[in-house]
Amino acid sequence: MIPAPNRNKHIWTAGDGGIRTGWLLTVSLFGYTLVTLATRYGLIRAFTALFETWGVYATNVHRAPAWSRFIYVWHGSIATLAFAALTLLLAGWLRRLWRLEGALLEPPSGGLWKGTVVGILGPLIVAALCLFPDSMRWEWPLTAPRFSWTLPVMAIVSLISTFAEEAFTKRVIFDGLQVRWNRLWATVAVCAVFLLGSGFGGSVIGAVNTLLLGGVVCALYARYGFWTSVGFRWGWSMTNVFLLGFGGGDAAVYRFYGVSEALMTGGDTGLMHGLWTTLLLVCMNIALILNMRLHKVS
Repeated sequence: MIPAPNRNKHIWTAGDGGIRTGWLLTVSLFGYTLVTLATRYGLIRAFTALFETWGVYATNVHRAPAWSRFIYVWHGSIATLAFAALTLLLAGWLRRLWRLEGALLEPPSGGLWKGTVVGILGPLIVAALCLFPDSMRWEWPLTAPRFSWTLPVMAIVSLISTFAEEAFTKRVIFDGLQVRWNRLWATVAVCAVFLLGSGFGGSVIGAVNTLLLGGVVCALYARYGFWTSVGFRWGWSMTNVFLLGFGGGDAAVYRFYGVSEALMTGGDTGLMHGLWTTLLLVCMNIALILNMRLHKVS
């Protein structure tokens, strides 16, 4: 008598005994979501409740004791560092679960600085494109650049956060899907995670530009390695938020506001919502794809 087929035989495991890719991806994204909610939302809410208990608010924080004032000012960065630490622990466990060869992190390399330079140049090029047709104006909140001792601290926190996010998206999701499926699907998945995690202000152009930026980071990772992708993302965000303050960043050295042709420049919402950024990112994606084909990057 021929036994009935076991329809549940390979639901959870692949032919070699490993967990199927769909389940691995689900577990990975679920774990990343939990870490994000627990730190960037849960921890922030906990701090807010603590400040309310202490009676510490923006209007009277200058009168609070130094230790509580420190926590109030830096509670966002504390939550970010907690997110980074948990994300790295999660990524290390997931990389083993995906059965990927090699360690989670690569030794530091010069790619970090090369990627950072390219990342800084990106927003600066967009700024030049915005100003060249005189479609925007500069609004200087101060007569001189506004430097603060907090800027280096925020830069370091931003670098650590970017480092952790790249470890998860590239060393786990991208590597895992590239081995099991192919690079195209790996890029699509990472760009989707990038879009959902970064936010795009509800605009179509913002969503497109976020996906294009994710494509650039994936291509840089595939072509030049982990540290280059980290440097690029860090340089891009630092210039966008802390140097020029596109969209009105209060922590920026300068603020860069759009007052006309918002479709091209992004207007007051920031450069990620303008078509000049779309043009730059499309060109960068094309250049990187051609570069990889020229060098036959597998």
